Amino acid sequence: MDSVDLVLAGAAAVANVALAAVLLSRSRGGNSVPRILGRPQHLPRLRAAMHICLGLGLGVGWLARDVFPPHSTGDTVVFTTARVLLVAGVVTALLGAFRHPRPAPDTTAG
Repeated sequence: MDSVDLVLAGAAAVANVALAAVLLSRSRGGNSVPRILGRPQHLPRLRAAMHICLGLGLGVGWLARDVFPPHSTGDTVVFTTARVLLVAGVVTALLGAFRHPRPAPDTTAG
């Protein structure tokens, strides 16, 4: 595994876990809607779960890719775990997208 792969995998994991921690801390445990970069972040617990799953699936899955020999039991377990985490991240992202009502466009303005 190249050093660039290690840096990218670590950055993906750390960035997603850090964003999840910021979401939970600013929302006071999920009880209020935090603003990040000026935009309200609805459903902060669901978004935090999504970022945890994506961070672990991408980062840890990418890091552990070359630990086990190809087509071994350990490689299969890590690959399946990373795939499950990524699918869970996508499902939570879709749940967040469909549960949050989008405001209707203002057609009265000029």
